[in-house]
Amino acid sequence: MKILLPRNLNLNYLEFGVGNPVVLIHGMGSDHTVWEGLIPLLKEDYRVIAVDLCGHGLSSKNPGPYSIKLFAEDIYLFLESLNIDQAHFMGHSMGGVILQELAVKHPERFKSLTLISSFACIDTPLEEVLINLKDILIEEGYKAFFDECLKVANSPEFIRKNRELFSKIRDENSKICSVSSIVDTINACLDIKLCCDVNLADSIKEDTIKEDTIKDIRIPTLVIAGEKDVFTPTHHGMKIHESIPNSRMEIIEGGCHNLLVEKPVEICSVIKRFLDDL
Repeated sequence: MKILLPRNLNLNYLEFGVGNPVVLIHGMGSDHTVWEGLIPLLKEDYRVIAVDLCGHGLSSKNPGPYSIKLFAEDIYLFLESLNIDQAHFMGHSMGGVILQELAVKHPERFKSLTLISSFACIDTPLEEVLINLKDILIEEGYKAFFDECLKVANSPEFIRKNRELFSKIRDENSKICSVSSIVDTINACLDIKLCCDVNLADSIKEDTIKEDTIKDIRIPTLVIAGEKDVFTPTHHGMKIHESIPNSRMEIIEGGCHNLLVEKPVEICSVIKRFLDDL
């Protein structure tokens, strides 16, 4: 399904189940399909809505520049269009950053917030990974970019077991993706400024502090991180957990960045325990 928003933006989304709405936001360069392992487990109890962000999946590839603030505004307008007053929100990686921005600006929309393999600040190692991905995308094209993302997001064993499937996904995505949109999205990530006042790893970019910060979030929040995540290591999740009062932190043993794909049953179990306690 698609819905037309301001800026002549068509957002693609899928909807499953009935009950309290759960809105799923994917990460950079991804789309709604990253949630395919989790959706069947959630739709038994909830109305599950998975959306493709601007520039991703089957949504409009509007010209940039993009920003986390702009993505968050799109999601707010998306909720308005579907007449959703409140929902449980779940975000993977950059999707979690977008939801942190939305939670700061529109906390009244949230029943809960779940952040998976996410981050709030750009430290030097993450900045280097993002710049490397952008360089590969520009210089070698989407397929090389996809292959490099696989390496930083999934375990080597999972890649080996699913190599044929990943090749098919890469080839299909290459037909519909917009390289410029992904570049604009990476630039939006490099400009993330949700951090409050605690140093992350060795060096945080000096301009990462802004007036509205995640320490002001009072929404019930679950932070999930993978023990073996090399894209956003566990200290990113710990930083969020320490910043958001009364948040809950779960580290998944053996988990990599793409927890949703590699360990959907385990992730769903953690999420449902969290939601049941609300």
